[in-house]
Amino acid sequence: MSVPETMVGDGGLYNPYEDTELLREATAAGRKVADIIYLSLGETWNGAAEGLVAALGRDVPPHSHGYVLSPYGLPTLRRMLRSRIPAEHRLPPSARLGEECDVAVSHGGTRNAMFHFGRLMAQRSRGPIARPAVVCSSPGWDYPGVFGALGYDVHRFPLDPGTEYQPDPGDVARTLRKARAETSGPLLLVVNAQHNPTGGNWAEDTVRAMVRAAREVGSGVLVDDAYYALHDPGVTPVSALRILLEEFGALPAARRPPWLAVRSLSKQFHCNGWGIGALTGPPDVLEDLLGRLLPEYGFVSSVPLQAAMAAWLGSPESDDYLARQRGEYALKRVHMAQHLTGELGYPQDAFFIGPCGPYLLMRTPPWYGARTDEPYRSFCLRRSGVLLGEGHMTTPGALPVTGQDHVRLFLGPGTRTLTRAVQRMAAAGLTWQGGPATGR
Repeated sequence: MSVPETMVGDGGLYNPYEDTELLREATAAGRKVADIIYLSLGETWNGAAEGLVAALGRDVPPHSHGYVLSPYGLPTLRRMLRSRIPAEHRLPPSARLGEECDVAVSHGGTRNAMFHFGRLMAQRSRGPIARPAVVCSSPGWDYPGVFGALGYDVHRFPLDPGTEYQPDPGDVARTLRKARAETSGPLLLVVNAQHNPTGGNWAEDTVRAMVRAAREVGSGVLVDDAYYALHDPGVTPVSALRILLEEFGALPAARRPPWLAVRSLSKQFHCNGWGIGALTGPPDVLEDLLGRLLPEYGFVSSVPLQAAMAAWLGSPESDDYLARQRGEYALKRVHMAQHLTGELGYPQDAFFIGPCGPYLLMRTPPWYGARTDEPYRSFCLRRSGVLLGEGHMTTPGALPVTGQDHVRLFLGPGTRTLTRAVQRMAAAGLTWQGGPATGR
């Protein structure tokens, strides 16, 4: 899978994306963009669900090209999400919509929603001015990049490959207590139960212990369910949203910390550019987030896309598509495990392929550890034409505790493309033991 050249042009203006810089370096060295196999971000460019794309041309009423006079998303899509979220996340009967929680449409991506939730928490702080803090996993997604921009201190709890990247509840609790001791301001715990970038499915008891630890120190909770629906057939994704509602629901309303759950529909249906998803939270949080903060910077956007998504979700075809996608990802996990141990000679403990999400995490070969002249993924691109992703998923300049010696590989392309990528790496000597082509 190559990068469309029309997607990387910026006319010479500053571009913050490291992948763009690597692609430019590769093309300057004589490699064609069309020849590069792109396995970094979770992007296919040409894999959007055909029925969804068809709905965009068929099921968008004329009024969808105008303003929506509600900050909570296109009402048609919001009604659809309000009917689906409780069932798909197995919410308890006590989680009454409109009372304990409610659902709205997110637009502009889950990153945007996280940012404004962090902004809301900082604004809600009633104590003396104090620096806010966020607690998240390492390795993990780029939460430091989101909350660091808001002035949050970042505290990380490590994930150990020896336990298949399951959090240690004791580590999480200690990290939360340490963060609370260092600030009287807002504190936020991120729970990413279908973990990015490992694909792990955190255990229910672990997630429950994490939520209880947050409750004990008065920490808010962000549930990142970006990949909740992407799991192998037969795997039940742990519903962090259900656990949170069970644990917080036992508290008097006045003592419940603020929380928000975000879920991506764009990732679910390979249409990242749409930036559409679901937000679930207490009514007062959604009202402050969307009814007060949102009008400060714009109206609801992507309305025709929301109309198409509502029509698509209401058709059996969308469920069929998701079922096929789950089966394909399960086959590709097995396929890549065989190739990593085969052509690349990786031992089983040198990579992790979890049952959830579209990625696998793999260690950089030990022979490369002493090199300091360039990152491994830059070296891999230059040698083989394969661009892997960052294992630590962290904004440059904010290095994590662990994960720098790992790279992430996107499983979205077809098996032929994934096989070709492994074969290229093997031919370039990028195996576990190394080879003549590495130029060591």
